[in-house]
Amino acid sequence: MLVGWTPVEEVLLELRIAVLARGEGWLAVDKPAGIPVHPASRVRENSLIRMLRRQEGRERLRLVHRLDRETSGVLLVAETPEAARVLSLAFERGAVRKEYLAVVRGAVREPLGVIDLPIADARGSRVYVRRETARDGQRARTRFRVERALSDRTLLRLFPETGRRHQIRVHLAAIGHPILGDILYGRADRDYLDLVRGERDARGEEGGPLRHLLHCERLEFADLAGATREIRAPVPPDFGEALADPRGEAP
Repeated sequence: MLVGWTPVEEVLLELRIAVLARGEGWLAVDKPAGIPVHPASRVRENSLIRMLRRQEGRERLRLVHRLDRETSGVLLVAETPEAARVLSLAFERGAVRKEYLAVVRGAVREPLGVIDLPIADARGSRVYVRRETARDGQRARTRFRVERALSDRTLLRLFPETGRRHQIRVHLAAIGHPILGDILYGRADRDYLDLVRGERDARGEEGGPLRHLLHCERLEFADLAGATREIRAPVPPDFGEALADPRGEAP
């Protein structure tokens, strides 16, 4: 008898993960939205890393960093233990330059800005994964630049200088501009809990996007030979759909 193991029935997704670039000991892929990067809950064989291992025929592939389930864009994967060690350490030391795109609620007035607010696990929330800004939290710093401002939403380019869990999402909600489609931040606990229970998705009732519009558009890092590599992922179609506002640009 196995203790602590729950069988999960999954129909394997017929989805090919786009490979953006390859190098010695690593590859960069374009992670689709809605796919968890590693096995979690009832998604195991359809996690990105297991799908990619089957696709590439390489069981030793391992994740170098993480993207949230609904986040899309550039993801680095190591092919060897040495590459995993070197690249993971680069992320930990802040040596990897990351650029994200996000569509947020409201018109952001300042063309440039910095959000320098510590982050900690949320207190008093029924959602255990929620985080919040807190004076005694971990240091977190995100720079941003307005790419396009509409009357009720804004396309931002974001440059996280630290790598805290949910950092961009927490920071944008903290300044009053949560990411469009984010079920966890800028909303009541009930909306997230109802989604987890499979009861309803409040976003669908509102006619908005069914995922948070956050995309890792660019990574720049030094490969194992010390050469600078720049990887970009194309912007997903749902960004264009969200920005097709007939009311035009914000004044």
